[in-house]
Amino acid sequence: MKWKQNLLNCCAGIFILAAAAVRAGWQNSRTTTEPGAETGGSCLEEKERSPAGRLALTFDDGPSEAYTEALLDLLDEYDIKASFFVVAEFAQKNPRIILRAKKEGHLIGIHSVNHQNALFRGNRFAFSDLAASILTLKKLGCEARYYRPPWGHLNLFILHWVKKMNLKLVFWDVMAQDWAADATPASIRTKLLRRVYPGAVICLHDGRGAAGAPGRTIEALRDALPQLLREGYEFKRLDQYE
Repeated sequence: MKWKQNLLNCCAGIFILAAAAVRAGWQNSRTTTEPGAETGGSCLEEKERSPAGRLALTFDDGPSEAYTEALLDLLDEYDIKASFFVVAEFAQKNPRIILRAKKEGHLIGIHSVNHQNALFRGNRFAFSDLAASILTLKKLGCEARYYRPPWGHLNLFILHWVKKMNLKLVFWDVMAQDWAADATPASIRTKLLRRVYPGAVICLHDGRGAAGAPGRTIEALRDALPQLLREGYEFKRLDQYE
């Protein structure tokens, strides 16, 4: 039986390395000449920021009954369109929020059925997780074209079905650790303003995280959004990046 365990370990290692290579290739294509990726933690203090440029504002882990509508109110105040990667089970429980986000011009993408880590899951899970997510949003009037894996974790099975289902895989360039228990509106705002650069995809959260985390994100954005607009940035949905 030991050989079977070794074989499984070997296969798991291959899946992880392949998925990591795909993700690294995607991020390198966006970040090797552009500082500010969350993984690198670099800031723009060492490089002059362009006076104008576009940003993609994206949100994961919603919709949240407690926070998403307050976020939509804030985005509407500044006429900013964002991209929401929603958890299908949460979307099913909050259809009104999904319909409002769509009506107000935001892009709706998928972020799994219930936020499970796909890294060590098999082909059946990969197919059902994506297919069920797509179907849930379709029933709510949304044709999902974009997918962001929970935690950015994926494997060869997920990659196969992403391609088969004609989905566009999306990661991010900038994070502000807004989900953390020790994050404050001030720390989130500071990280955002230091790390953004023209063309960056920003990933924040309107659900889950430590208790009250999305509320702190919204408070940070109340200060950060007008400052970024004053600096000449404009916000685009992901489909406007194509």
